[in-house]
Amino acid sequence: MTTTKTTPVAVWLNLHALVMDHKWLSRDLLHDRTDGMPWSGYRVLRRVEDGPRSQGEIAELMGIDAPAVSGLVGDLVARKYVDRTADPTDGRRKLVGITDSGRAVLEGLRSVTDVVPPPVASLTAAELRELTRLIDKMRASSDRGGASRHE
Repeated sequence: MTTTKTTPVAVWLNLHALVMDHKWLSRDLLHDRTDGMPWSGYRVLRRVEDGPRSQGEIAELMGIDAPAVSGLVGDLVARKYVDRTADPTDGRRKLVGITDSGRAVLEGLRSVTDVVPPPVASLTAAELRELTRLIDKMRASSDRGGASRHE
């Protein structure tokens, strides 16, 4: 096994490659347990689980354009996972908030025990706790800073 470099970019690239090598698992899990909700729908739900956000904020955090978010939110509204309301301080903006059904979907997905991704299966309980702590730390940083893209 090749020793993994620990530079920030090397870590990021290796993490991304590991996830992408097993992306079929997320797709299949969502398809089977949410009646076909796309992965991007999960990403939206995650962004609004701690409180409503504008569609523009969601687009910025996800690194996609506003019309794409509007379509994703429309699908999630139809599934009753989110609601979309006018911002009380600026009626031109739409706020997206998670519903009880959306919270139940997230909890159900996060509680799955009958599917274990191969890379995760090799970790001990202590390693899983540490990885979870690190992921939470990275998520918090990402959600504060938005998506950074160079085009």
